[in-house]
Amino acid sequence: MSKWRVLETTEIFKSGFFRVRTEKCELPDGRIMPRYYVMEFPDWVNVIAVTPEGMAIVVDQYRHAAGEVFLEIPGGSTDPRSKEDPLVAAERELLEETGYRAGRWIAIGSHSPNPATQQNRLHTFIAVDCVKVQQPQLDPYEDLVARLMPITELYERVDRGEVTHSLILASLALARSHLRKLFLIDGNPVGASF
Repeated sequence: MSKWRVLETTEIFKSGFFRVRTEKCELPDGRIMPRYYVMEFPDWVNVIAVTPEGMAIVVDQYRHAAGEVFLEIPGGSTDPRSKEDPLVAAERELLEETGYRAGRWIAIGSHSPNPATQQNRLHTFIAVDCVKVQQPQLDPYEDLVARLMPITELYERVDRGEVTHSLILASLALARSHLRKLFLIDGNPVGASF
């Protein structure tokens, strides 16, 4: 299958790191798509952070568009001004949102949050041996509370449908087999039950 050829691009909105553009495209069979909307975001990061005791560091975060509080994992945006490396962004977001630092980081993959309308990627990391080193330093308009939860309970909540943010679910799905191996290798008995 061939890519579409972009004939014309028009920026219709820009605010901070967010941009919306329309593109006139030629499809492989010669048809012309007169206006295709694309939203540009920086790449995002999600962190499955676990303490030495097998506790997941989760956040309860209010999401205004949905009007609900969601059970999530730490995460956020890379800084496009500095072309921030996703691992650096993950370290920063974990520290800012929770006050924790990891002893070890594992990159487990990335995916496209919504390739129909967005160009960015979401990078997922596992942060192991996390230790609290400071109080959270939230961005001015973040509305979240960090807390600890057994990693087994987090996955039980996933299985019961209580984690409903799709980007969080995608990262937790990527992490599940890695976490099982990590905890089994390290001899932690929680590994077999999630």
